[in-house]
Amino acid sequence: MISVIIPVFNKAPFLERCLDSIVNQTDQSAQIILVDDGSTDGSPEILDRYSKDYGFEVYHNKHKGVSAARNFGLKKVKGDYLTFLDADDAYTEDAIDVMTRMTRHEFNIVQFGQYRHHAKGVRKDPIIKGNYPPYRLPARWAMVWNKLFKKSLIDDLGLKFIEGMQFGEDETFSAQAILANNGLYQAPQTLIHHHFDDKESLCRGELSVKRLEILTDTLLRLAEKEPNPAKAEWYRAKVRQHRDSALYKRFGCQREITGNYDIVYFVKNCKEDEELRYSLRSVEANFPYRDVWFYGGKPTGLEPDHYVEIEQLEATKWERVRNMLRRACLNDEITENFWLFNDDFFILKPFVENSKPTYNGDLYRHIVRIENRHDERSTRWTTRLRHLTKTLEKAKVGTLNYAVHKPILINREKALEVLDKFPDEPMFRALYGNYWHIGGTNEPDHKVQLIEYDMDRVDKWKTVSTDDKSFEVGDVGKYIKDKFNMKSRFER
Repeated sequence: MISVIIPVFNKAPFLERCLDSIVNQTDQSAQIILVDDGSTDGSPEILDRYSKDYGFEVYHNKHKGVSAARNFGLKKVKGDYLTFLDADDAYTEDAIDVMTRMTRHEFNIVQFGQYRHHAKGVRKDPIIKGNYPPYRLPARWAMVWNKLFKKSLIDDLGLKFIEGMQFGEDETFSAQAILANNGLYQAPQTLIHHHFDDKESLCRGELSVKRLEILTDTLLRLAEKEPNPAKAEWYRAKVRQHRDSALYKRFGCQREITGNYDIVYFVKNCKEDEELRYSLRSVEANFPYRDVWFYGGKPTGLEPDHYVEIEQLEATKWERVRNMLRRACLNDEITENFWLFNDDFFILKPFVENSKPTYNGDLYRHIVRIENRHDERSTRWTTRLRHLTKTLEKAKVGTLNYAVHKPILINREKALEVLDKFPDEPMFRALYGNYWHIGGTNEPDHKVQLIEYDMDRVDKWKTVSTDDKSFEVGDVGKYIKDKFNMKSRFER
């Protein structure tokens, strides 16, 4: 049996529409639980009339809010599955029949589609059916009135609505259930008529900074209590997405700023960039920052805080990089110091903002290692490096090899001086680090280009970089995809 819980507070103008949609169901087997939350507008009399005529269960309580009303309804559930319906919405005539048939598949959570009724017409939400994991949920995942829950799941979790919340109480309920179930099933059927004619409804009416902040604070508390690190990060990612949303910005709520410096990514012009997508996820999880800038391209589905389009028509990669770097350093909107990233950087462990810079030994030793791999034959790369060492020696600044596959903190003014002083040298990081004597820690440059790799080593690193192949099909790529399986706020 399906149990339907309907909380009611002063919904007299819309209540008959809701209840008639239940009276007209093709399947009349559901338990209908109507919880009057202290209504004063004639709703109690309507509820009593339908209870008398159709046998619906009606309970009249003191006004305590929608969460308390739903929690009361949960105590009265007799069915193996339960669902919620708002008193200003309605069902399609076959909704109960479809939900009852869906229980035969024994899903723990099933989500259905909705018709959205606006003043200008009716719109049916598009649906792609299938199983959705927590990091790739369908639209409208946060609502409870479009879902069917297995009662045993709710009972085992001891799950209740958080009383006192005036906005987002359904999101916190759904989130806990979805994470415990590791996802939900999106059914192809559209069963709910969701109406937008009730101006008193919170999702259509007035919001406030306080109400929005209560939701994000609640999600953060759930993150603190969650023992599973990936699920805790899921909650934190939702908070970041909320605080960066148009709704929150409209009411003055801003996303959480975690660091003092911006991140500047140099992004190649392409339609898709999965490495960049996962790099951003690793940043969200482990790296403190203010804003993220893309210089160059903006792959489909990714939205940074700021984007500067650059066509990248220069003859060589190094010329393109120097052009983007100069443009970034001349941009007064970027923080005076900023982190320089490539789109194949991944931050594997929490990163302290004042961490020392890292270099990969001495340039001469680096050249010898490369030449040994090439039977001591000089390559275009080592020829460039030897030219660089002579330039550095002439400037009397040292020859440390600053890793090109790790983040580096750049000062805009100092970077411009290096670009102007060494216009013919492509190796900016080594030039910058040595010229300004930034020092740091001697660590290997963790660039992985092999398909099969010793993962015990990777698990000890704080950062890693990949190439296309090692990311797409390699051991390290799989490790990164498994580790950062939650969407970042940059994914639209």
